[in-house]
Amino acid sequence: MRTSGRLIGVRLGLVLVAAFSLGFGFSTAHRSILLPVIVLILMAGVGEWLAVRLGPQGVFTLRPVAAFVGLWIGGPALLMLAGLLPILLVAVPTRRLSVGDALYQSGGEALGFWVGYLAYAGIGWGLGGQWDQVAAVELAARAGSILSFWCMQIPLQALDLKIREGMRFRSVFRHLLRNGWTHVVALSLAAISLSYIQASFGLVVMGLASIVLVEAYYPWKLLGDQGGVLLTSLQVMAQAVDLKDPYTSDHSQNVARYAVRIAREMDLPEADIERIRIGALMHDIGKIGISGRIIRKPGKLAPDEQATMMHHSSVSANIIEHLDILGESAEMVRHHHERWDGAGYPDGLVGEQIPVGSRIILVADALDALTTDRPYRKGVGRTEAVAILQQNAGTQFDRTAVDALRRIAALL
Repeated sequence: MRTSGRLIGVRLGLVLVAAFSLGFGFSTAHRSILLPVIVLILMAGVGEWLAVRLGPQGVFTLRPVAAFVGLWIGGPALLMLAGLLPILLVAVPTRRLSVGDALYQSGGEALGFWVGYLAYAGIGWGLGGQWDQVAAVELAARAGSILSFWCMQIPLQALDLKIREGMRFRSVFRHLLRNGWTHVVALSLAAISLSYIQASFGLVVMGLASIVLVEAYYPWKLLGDQGGVLLTSLQVMAQAVDLKDPYTSDHSQNVARYAVRIAREMDLPEADIERIRIGALMHDIGKIGISGRIIRKPGKLAPDEQATMMHHSSVSANIIEHLDILGESAEMVRHHHERWDGAGYPDGLVGEQIPVGSRIILVADALDALTTDRPYRKGVGRTEAVAILQQNAGTQFDRTAVDALRRIAALL
């Protein structure tokens, strides 16, 4: 889903406010910060490159570690430079983010850094402001500032995923908190430790010490990247099958997109939704063994051809059920042509006997079929397609899944 222009404008405004009124208005200009700028931007750039996925939802980088070290050793100017500049210098060239998305993300991060700076200054002032005389005051201010940043960023990331992907805020917030809190604590401690290493041994030693942090998190990056590669591989496999028919070249990816949005509207757990995503991508993989002549036949299929086509859902399930990562989706793939009234195949399951993922995939599959041009008919508009599905809810389709689709149809 596209982010609204108003929201983008707010984020860009936050970047400007942070950069000028905070970053430069309160910077410690009397100190030489050239060397810290170079070292910290290099650290932040490496941290931005080392993006770690929190499963299918959410991502974090090590860049805030360098940013907050910059705040504590050089003031808010270094916080902003190390915190925001690497997003454009690293995330855009590596194509992890578009320029628009990078600017949008910078706005959210600027807000988080601003909150972190206020917490740093406020805690220090509230505890007496004796930065040099009382080490505990400095420690409390540093800990409070970076933790305040994370307390802002996690809800912001959850809100972004709600807006862009249609996720339930409560569900994705719990997911990010459950899977990210250990990283929040670890990275906060790492930032505080690096700042004290810099104070005791200098910037060069701090930079060398940061290598240990990068080494520790590199396996997490690889693990997250593998998940992304798996999903891409499944998409390629699904498209290879879909291309047997030029009218359905993006069918499986469309079905997966619709199914995920329907499942989220039904408030299913994110773990179940990811299984549904995989099931939707793989639901037609069994057609790989069906003759293109049958798949592309413009007229009515002969009985033996119809039997062959009806067998594809079982073949699809048989292909993936022995693979650990995909096997949990096998049952919903096997039954994605079951009907609510029991007239479907392969087993004639009725109502709630049909896995909920299968019911959702059936609705998503029908929506894409109705709205796509075929040799024997033109596709209909989405509104008309949803109306057709509603007419058949309670007989062919699960009424709950169709109602969920109706509520989000305008957003697809």
